[in-house]
Amino acid sequence: MTASRQHNLILELPPDVSFLPAAAAAAENAAQVFGLDRGGALKLSLAVEEFFAYLCRYAGREEPLRLTFSQGGTFVRMAFRFRAGEVSLRALNFAASVDLEGEGGVESAHDEHDAELGLLVASRTTDRCSLESSGAGVYVLLAEVDRQYPEAEPLRPEQQLSPPVKMPSAEAGPPSEGQLRHAALLAAGSYPARSCPASFFRPARFADMVAHGQYQALLAQDALGRPAGLICWRGSGPKSVVFSGPYVFDVGPDRSLAKETARLLTEHFLASVARTEAVCAFSERATSDVPPGWFESLGSLTLCGDPDGAESGCGPESQPALFRHLREDVGGAVWAHPELMPFLERQYDSLAFSRDLLSTGERPIQRAPEHSLLATNFDRRRGLAILKPLLDGQDFAANLAAHVTALHEQNQEIPPDILLHLDLSEPWQAALYPAITACGFAPRLVLPHAGSSDLLVCQHVPAHR
Repeated sequence: MTASRQHNLILELPPDVSFLPAAAAAAENAAQVFGLDRGGALKLSLAVEEFFAYLCRYAGREEPLRLTFSQGGTFVRMAFRFRAGEVSLRALNFAASVDLEGEGGVESAHDEHDAELGLLVASRTTDRCSLESSGAGVYVLLAEVDRQYPEAEPLRPEQQLSPPVKMPSAEAGPPSEGQLRHAALLAAGSYPARSCPASFFRPARFADMVAHGQYQALLAQDALGRPAGLICWRGSGPKSVVFSGPYVFDVGPDRSLAKETARLLTEHFLASVARTEAVCAFSERATSDVPPGWFESLGSLTLCGDPDGAESGCGPESQPALFRHLREDVGGAVWAHPELMPFLERQYDSLAFSRDLLSTGERPIQRAPEHSLLATNFDRRRGLAILKPLLDGQDFAANLAAHVTALHEQNQEIPPDILLHLDLSEPWQAALYPAITACGFAPRLVLPHAGSSDLLVCQHVPAHR
């Protein structure tokens, strides 16, 4: 067991359940060192135990399981690297249930049911689970447990002692924790939830995310040193950044300073990211205060799941997606199913992106593993779910439909908006397109360089919409 300079804790164990206590003890130590409270430590330890027990049953025996714990600033991540000829992790699906059926004899079915039930419990215990492929037959199973932060009541700008005065200016140094928390609460009180990162409603978490580099942030202040505006961004893939904002807090009757604050924030944001390796900047939740003419349109989404909008009597709203090149896009190649080709050709032509479109042909479903796996990020406050395929499987169409049903059951009065992201660098993901459209999804956007390559955003369109 070693600890790296990046504050990683690495443990290699044989795939044998007799070593489970060692894995659990390492989880307890990592939780303490990386700042989880007692509840978080129990979650991490339980997840490690269940994942380790499951992998001891199904992973290959030719090499040890490598378990890595790392500190993500506002969360602790565990990662199991293992080798397997074929992997079934269907119990990690959001739509999975405790009624998973085993196969084979009665005893075999009971054992498999227990193993997958443990996996299901572990996935519900942690805050996020995902799977990465690291070469032929090599996988990395990841799970994260968040540090706990209290929710705070958003602030309306008019709740300030007085409105911002005089012309705002960009701060010279990094904003303080207090300033970031104050600005996050003002943004959460001034804009609909769909326009804000979830961390704005837990402002101490947002400040820690900035402190640990999960977000970058730029603050504008008024003459009294109070927040006048905010814009934040993070990396999305190796070549792009995704931004949120700008958020401005001018409460004057004509919002006379709002335009200047938004211009100031946007100008400084673009100057900052232009000094990085990023090729472009984009946003799926840019606010209406983005200065006109500074960005190009990627298209729009029609969103109606935001509880804030429902309470105010608003119906579906169009949410524009924007982007801007930071340097020359030299082009690239992406994969597409033949049925997807016309949409991508129109998108790339209108955006003047140079892309070679490679045809996947028809998906050889009979050669796919039996069970598929989808990652689900469900933000109840925003009424938005984002799905990403992690593993192909013969049950993909049924699994995707089950996810749509399960998400709608979460809130039948205000069904959430459901998006699905496909990484077009992966031919197997692009080949899923017919199954995706058969489940009621339609292509909406292409996000340049948002993943390993471009991401295709499909939106579920209910029959009544």
